[in-house]
This record gives sequence, C-alpha cells and structure tokens, in this order.
Amino acid sequence: MSQSPPRGPRVIRSIGVALSTCVLIATLGGTSHAAPPANDNFLNAIAINPNALPFAHTASITEATIEGNEPIACSYTVQTVWYRITPVTDVWLTATGSGSLTNLSVFRDNGGGLSQLSFLTCTSYGTPIFLARAGGRYYFQAGAYCCGVSGTISISVRQVPPPVPVADFGYYPSDPSSFDTIQFYDQTNDPGQQGFATRTWDFGDGTSADTTCCPTHRYTSDGDYVVRLTVTTTDGRTASVSRTLSVKTHDVAITNFKVPQTAHLGQTRQLTVSVSNTRYPEMVRVELQRGLPGSNSWFQFIGSSEQFVLARQANRSTDFTFNYTISPGDANVGKVSFKAIAYIVGARDAFSADNEALSLPIRLSRLGPVPYSGEVYANNDELEFALLNVAPNPARAGVELAVRLSLAKEGAAEVQVLDIAGRVVGSRDLGVLPPGVHDAGIAWASRPSAGIYWVRLVQEGQGSRVARVAILD
Repeated sequence: MSQSPPRGPRVIRSIGVALSTCVLIATLGGTSHAAPPANDNFLNAIAINPNALPFAHTASITEATIEGNEPIACSYTVQTVWYRITPVTDVWLTATGSGSLTNLSVFRDNGGGLSQLSFLTCTSYGTPIFLARAGGRYYFQAGAYCCGVSGTISISVRQVPPPVPVADFGYYPSDPSSFDTIQFYDQTNDPGQQGFATRTWDFGDGTSADTTCCPTHRYTSDGDYVVRLTVTTTDGRTASVSRTLSVKTHDVAITNFKVPQTAHLGQTRQLTVSVSNTRYPEMVRVELQRGLPGSNSWFQFIGSSEQFVLARQANRSTDFTFNYTISPGDANVGKVSFKAIAYIVGARDAFSADNEALSLPIRLSRLGPVPYSGEVYANNDELEFALLNVAPNPARAGVELAVRLSLAKEGAAEVQVLDIAGRVVGSRDLGVLPPGVHDAGIAWASRPSAGIYWVRLVQEGQGSRVARVAILD
C-alpha cells in the first residue's frame, strides 16, 4: 500500500501557488496610473518668459493635486497647477483661463515660498489685471472644479496697457442749500488696485481742497457749481470727473398765528396762520393740530390747507385760515391751544426750525343754550319772544356778552351784535331750541371800539328783538 505525502507540505505548496496566481493576475490585469502634470507642485511652476508674451499653455489636470499648505483664495479645489513670471521691468499683466478651470488666482512671492504668498486677484473678481514690478516674482495658480476632474486647463498671460482709474464721487445732502455743510465722498475705483496717492477737489466757487478722502464744503449763495475731482494713483496714473451741483435754498416760516382770546361751547372761530417766503415760489401745506390734555407733546390732527405762496418781502406773508368749533371736551378743560406746521410740497425746507408755531390758549366758557327755566310772565300764561337781558352792560371791549332770551315756540334762533352802522360784528347760531328761557354767550369777531352796539335776537317766523349795549375802552 502506498503512503500519502505529509499534510503540512501540501498546504504550504497550495498557498504558494495561490500567491503566485494573485501576483500574476495583478501583473497582467492591473491598470497603470497617469503621471501628474509637471507643474503640479509650487516648486515646479512653469516659468513664463516676460520677453516672450503673450504666453499660452495647456496642462492635464486629471492627476493634479494640492499641497498641504497650499493657499486656496477664491474657490475650493483639490487639483491645481502652477506658473510663475519674474518681469525685468514694471509691466501690467492680465491672465485668463479656460477648460476645466474654476479659478485662476494671482499671488506675489514675498521670499518665503508657498507659505508666504500674498494674494493679489483672481478670476472670481473678473479678468485679473495687476502691476508686476521689476524683479518681483508672481505666481499663477490654476484650479479645477471640485472634485476629481478629468481634462485639461489652459491659461493665457499677456501684457496690457495701464488701466485707467474710474473717478467718481457722491455728496450729501443730495439737494443742498446755502445753509448746509455738504459732505463729499470719493467713490473712485482703480482696476489696477494700486491705491491713490492724491485727491484734489475743485468746488467750483473759487475754492479747492487736497484731501485723502471726504471733504466738507458750504456754499454761501444759491447757484449751479461745477465740482471737479482729480485723483492720482500711487504709480502715477490719473483720472478726473466733473459734476454740476445745484445749490437751492427753499425756506418758509410761520411768522404769525392768530387765534381769538375767548370762545364758548359750540362756537365756531377762525384761526389764521401767516407764512412768509422770501426766496422761491412754493406750494405750501399747513397742518393744524389741537393740543390734548396730559402731555405737552400730545396733539390731534384737525385739518390742513394747501396753497401757492409767492416769494415776497420779509414783512409780507400769506394767510392760511381754519374754522374750528369749540367742542364739549374743550369746554370741560376750559381752554384750548393749537399747533401749526408748515411744509414745502416737493422740496426740503432748509431751515425747518421756524416751520412750527404754538398758539396762545383760547379761554373757554360753557355759556350756551340751556333748557327752559320755567319762568312765565305775569301779563299772560304764555311765553313771549323777547331779549330779557344782556350782561355786562356797559361792558369792556372784547368781553363776552351773556344773553338771556325767551322763545314762545320751537325754532332756529340766532343772536347777533351790530355796530351803529348796522354791520354784524359778532354772532351765535343757537340752533333749534324749544320754547322757554335760554342763556347763551356771544363773542366778538374782533376787538370792538368803544361805543354803542345793538344785540339782536332773530327767530324764523318771529322777527327780531333788539337791546342796546355800551362798550367801554
């Protein structure tokens, strides 16, 4: 009987055959990897001859990588290639890219290699344009889209003329007056990013300023002024811009606010706001507000009036009139004050401090129609249509008159004060009253002169009744 070979040697021989087979398969069936581009690393950046511009190059990005401390300035990538240029004279350069490029960034070498690069610009900001100084070393980093991109990247570097700065400025306020100190703002842009050495402002009125940024200026009179800004970059490029600035002073003021001294419940009185304007014809709106109890700052809007106000001499004004009826709330307080505010429509008032005015308080009384008192007269059992009393009599000029009257039937009634020539100088519409004795107050339209006046009671269908009153100085 034959004997089987030992078990251990057979196992070893099987493992060896398996390993040999794996190696053979890996050798025969494995794929080879392409080499990374020659300028994959910073130290292997392709040199660009500054005397042979324009420069163009296409590199495979498929196996490109990034280094451990490589800067990523504008957009993330894991595949980059590098180029460098060292100009012998100052030269303006621009760089563009295509293909699988996501960004082309420009750096300046400060002498410390990859970790000491200073970022200048990139294609995310538009087409890079920069000043390459003689003897300086500049690097272009071309990055692919993230991530694992296969394909190529092409870049082009060429010399360009020095870019012209774009001079511009703004100012505030946009509608300046001769009262304003105008703030100017330099808004100039340098596509070459070199910064500015000087700025010169000519304000168009014979004055100028040399400043680094933002001067202020005040014009002493209205007019159109040509403002010119001239800028010079640190490398000597210049630009200028001119703009016409219109100075126009709009200004109105409330110069008088006339209100009556006294009034009573239910009485309608006239308020007059006088507005002066010495510069330009203006459309002006005046608002009337009533003061409310509880705070000096509480006012209620009553109404507004708008009209054209001509430019006149300082002692002449335009009147805005308002009619106001005394309310029970006013009478409960015992006085009422008003605030007037003037606005220029369509323009900014250059001095608004005199556009508001507060009136003096109007003293109020609760005199007015009261229910029938029950009084009758001895001569008959019926009420008669009569003026029973006017007090005080005589009265001081301007003092409100208290009138007691009798009505024989219901109807609308009115009390008037007439001067010796028959002109109405004060009146009170009492409305529709029932039969009876009533008390009412009547105020003067304006302060009367001393003399004899007549108080007249009028009721539709009843005629009138008259009583005389004397007014003293």
